[in-house]
Amino acid sequence: MPPRKPRRAKGQRRPAEPPPQQPQPQPPAAPPQSAAPPQPPSDEQSETGADRSTRRKLLLAAGGTAASAVIGAVIGAVANRITSSEQAVRDDRAVEQAKRTEAQRKPPIAANAYYYNRSNEAVAWILPVPLTGDQRQQLLTRQWSPHEGMEGFPDVVYGVVTFSGDRLTRLLTRIRISAIGQWTGPVFVRQIRARVLKRSAPVSGTFLFQASQGDGEPLKIGFNLDEPDSIARVINPKNNTLGPAYVDSRTLTLTPGEPLTIDVQAYTDRSYCEWVVELELDLQGERRVQVVDDHGRPFRSSGLASRYQDRYYVHLTRGWTADGAGPPVWKT
Repeated sequence: MPPRKPRRAKGQRRPAEPPPQQPQPQPPAAPPQSAAPPQPPSDEQSETGADRSTRRKLLLAAGGTAASAVIGAVIGAVANRITSSEQAVRDDRAVEQAKRTEAQRKPPIAANAYYYNRSNEAVAWILPVPLTGDQRQQLLTRQWSPHEGMEGFPDVVYGVVTFSGDRLTRLLTRIRISAIGQWTGPVFVRQIRARVLKRSAPVSGTFLFQASQGDGEPLKIGFNLDEPDSIARVINPKNNTLGPAYVDSRTLTLTPGEPLTIDVQAYTDRSYCEWVVELELDLQGERRVQVVDDHGRPFRSSGLASRYQDRYYVHLTRGWTADGAGPPVWKT
């Protein structure tokens, strides 16, 4: 129920009612504002953005360049390492091939040979003809001696003499071979052989003899030049006979630069021989024969003749003495 209005007292006027309020005119509504058009960035903002973009591009470019450089360096290093290894292998092969090519142009062994004897042994010089009058005079007056050289006698045979009592039994030709390996690998000596180039009757012109305190002591290796196939054999020290082949029980190997010395003696009882030494070599499966001689000339050996046209022997204090024609005998 609505509340009642309070009653007015008598004689009390009704309060004047306020005039009705006129509605206040409202100000016209502002037209709706449209969205402000985008303003172009200021120069400062544009430059800043451009710098950032440029820096970003530069950084990206620099990073890409650096990454490319690093990757390229890694790939280059790996490729270079592979290439270097392959090149090193090719270089080693080229060097090895060059060595082999050079080795093919020269003998596998550098060998030098010369006549050799011990100073305390009996020796003899044998010439194919008698001495001339001048040569005889120079020998007997000590103006010349075989010890001083035999350059004027190219066909002289020199050797160590063995004897029994006052009888001379054999003339031994002794040589020393000095060898050095010069192949690219090891050189195996499979056989040592004497090859006779010329054979004739024993030399019987002049016999020059020098005695000594003892007999000619044999070496360990010997050739019998009267054999059809004269190979180096072991010498029996008890009776001076030749035994089995020297290389049958020994291995002779020369590595590059390795030296080797071989002392060998040869003899013939029936002939005069000109001969060379042949070394049969094994070069890692390749067989080769190397000839060793007396500086381009063959070695010379001779059996003792039954008689000489001219004989001389030497005394330590009296010098050389003529002994005329006859057989080779021991005289001092």
